[in-house]
Amino acid sequence: MKNHWGKLLWVLGIGGILASSSCSGEQEAVASPDPAGTSWPQTPFEVVSAAVEDDVLQTVVRYGGGCGEHAFTLEADGPLMKSLPPKQPLRWVHRSPGDPCRALILDTLTSDLTAFRGSPHGTTVLVLSGWEGSLIYTYR
Repeated sequence: MKNHWGKLLWVLGIGGILASSSCSGEQEAVASPDPAGTSWPQTPFEVVSAAVEDDVLQTVVRYGGGCGEHAFTLEADGPLMKSLPPKQPLRWVHRSPGDPCRALILDTLTSDLTAFRGSPHGTTVLVLSGWEGSLIYTYR
């Protein structure tokens, strides 16, 4: 009888672990300078829209998943181009350790742009990878 209870507890414990890691419909998207997932492989995504509001880049992205962790970081995609106004190529990097779910996720990412100012006061044109056209970033 003792052995039976041990097996039952083991099965219940495994079932609890599996249930807690199943697809929940909630998605964690991180838009920070150095998320914990920087060693995860890059995964594809699509830029749906992008806009600059004050010192913030707001980007709507679409990607597959639904039950795994996802991390997004905004980074320079090359050096600041010396033009008038200066142009800064940018790209979102999407990383995930693997997400077996197939839901189509729509997320809004935001990131502070002050590190990408091309001059002390004025305007920098942001060229976002995956987005047609340029984004005008004006600041004082």
